[in-house]
Amino acid sequence: MEEKQGVKIGMPIIGGLIAAILGGVVWAAVAAMTEYEVGLIAILAGVLCGYAVVLFSNKQIATVHKIIAVVLSLIGILLGKYLTVVYFTAQLYTDMSMMNLVFNGEMISAFVETFTEYFSEPIDLLFVVLAIVSAWQIPGRMAKTSMASEASTSDQTPRA
Repeated sequence: MEEKQGVKIGMPIIGGLIAAILGGVVWAAVAAMTEYEVGLIAILAGVLCGYAVVLFSNKQIATVHKIIAVVLSLIGILLGKYLTVVYFTAQLYTDMSMMNLVFNGEMISAFVETFTEYFSEPIDLLFVVLAIVSAWQIPGRMAKTSMASEASTSDQTPRA
């Protein structure tokens, strides 16, 4: 899993996964504080995953890194939706703590069964698409920026 045709993917996956978890937790925290899901947080999840993949790949970007960023940003969005559902369910049932519900098999099954309802609004799909675009574009742009800065510094070296 570490190398695929000379491209390191192990560390970018780990970094992207950390960013996805952070994005999901931020999503749920904002939803809990505002009692409203803010779709812009989906874009944040895409941006975080894109940056994390770049940082953990040492700016050696290939198409596989963009795919990793996109998949992990979608995982972050799903996690955010799930944690939000868990939070509001815990608010309804005061006898259950949120931590008990997070790993509750019935809760997970209910979320999976009603999955499409959480993405039924066109605005939800718009923010998911924007997160995907962000996660895809950031690694490419950061790689181009780092290559451009390396090229400009190598062009300025004195020649004999």
